[in-house]
Amino acid sequence: MLSTSPTRPEVVVVGAGVIGLTAAVVLATAGVRTEVWSAEDPDDTPSARAGAVWTPVPQAPLDASLAWAARSLHEFCGASRVPGSGVRLAEGLTLVEPVSAVRLPPLTRLSPDLRDAAPGDLPPGFGAGLRYRVPVIDMARYVPWLLRRLGEAGGRVRRRQVAGLGEALAAAPVVVNASGLGARELTPDPTVRPVFTQYVVTDNPGLDRVVVDTTDPRRWVSIVPHADRVHLGGVRITGRDDDRPDRELASDVLRRCRDLEPALLDARITRIDTGLLPSRPTMRVEAELRPDGLVVHSYGHAGGGVTVSWGAAHAVAALVTDRA
Repeated sequence: MLSTSPTRPEVVVVGAGVIGLTAAVVLATAGVRTEVWSAEDPDDTPSARAGAVWTPVPQAPLDASLAWAARSLHEFCGASRVPGSGVRLAEGLTLVEPVSAVRLPPLTRLSPDLRDAAPGDLPPGFGAGLRYRVPVIDMARYVPWLLRRLGEAGGRVRRRQVAGLGEALAAAPVVVNASGLGARELTPDPTVRPVFTQYVVTDNPGLDRVVVDTTDPRRWVSIVPHADRVHLGGVRITGRDDDRPDRELASDVLRRCRDLEPALLDARITRIDTGLLPSRPTMRVEAELRPDGLVVHSYGHAGGGVTVSWGAAHAVAALVTDRA
């Protein structure tokens, strides 16, 4: 256990996206007095607007990606049995070129019940696909569930703009830097780049299966259904720092998703969600001992934040307790 004043937090987590909130939950549950500082409401971060599927995407460092994704898969499967978590297990279908099935990335092989899709599972015009079970996370319910877990463990969230990590270190001996894109200036880390992401959100006409089309190497699309809505995705643009909706891209995604799933033809479009995700050549989860305290960095997860969130959170907690 860390040693500090009974009223002073032992750890301040900077950032209330899925990476920061999950790390805070793990720390607080372990008995560490934890505060989350965020300039944004946790319900208004890019994480909170994500379609949010446990998606096997290889990221560097690959060994860590494998371990963290596997830990997160275990946690999400457990959460799917908890009422109110916003997590459910759904059938998934990824459409691939026929030759792609023999060179699956390692993360894909973690998918539960992975198997070749039967011809009857495929939309017209597609020759191969992969079937699996996948955690789908309704972030509109999942973020409040994480916040409840944090509160029940004694943690709390404060709305606070941070100009530098030294501010947080003045309040606690350990700071978890989960500031996402803000790490460019706060760390500072010039290797952090924005990734523009966008979803077209529609009413749900009765869909339950997640469908991802990867057959076009230049672009992909995804259909992620939740109870009351469907997130139609496929937009990832590295280096774009303008988060205003792109109507042309939205029209293209909507057309391609409707081609895949004709039931979407009459679905009412409710909004277009956008966000800027933090990309980095290598995800950074490491400890940095500074003269004024310990900083544990956890950022640069880009579109894989949900997938690695629990594994990265436990890695953060281990670094905090190892240096305490």
